[in-house]
Amino acid sequence: MTNNEKSLAMFVREAREKIGLSSALLAKRSNLTEDEISDIESGKELFLSATVRQKLAKGLKINPSEIKTYEKNVNISFGASKDFEDYARVKMAAGEGSDLRCPVCGSELTVRMVKRYDLEDNLILHYKASCTKCPFQIV
Repeated sequence: MTNNEKSLAMFVREAREKIGLSSALLAKRSNLTEDEISDIESGKELFLSATVRQKLAKGLKINPSEIKTYEKNVNISFGASKDFEDYARVKMAAGEGSDLRCPVCGSELTVRMVKRYDLEDNLILHYKASCTKCPFQIV
């Protein structure tokens, strides 16, 4: 299977299993949450921030560039305006994101909230959405 055929989720899961780690232990070694590891391994995350990629690479004892080769290229303009993203974030924050539709293909958006903590342990709620049919995402 080539890099183009293998997903980020498959690569991370296989790399974790190859070194004999549970997802909980990988989360601990990577200084990530178990939910973050689960989201990556289930395919909810198609690309990672540089920080998450570096932490994950450290936990897997590999080079971050190895992980990056399996990430989806989302540097494409999907035709969604900044106004739509702002509108969607407001709807998601208000708990009204369940009726959001993809601006590209019109399919349902899967909406989720990610809890993060800043350096001073303040809770930060971050809302994400991804299309169920096309690569459109709000991250």
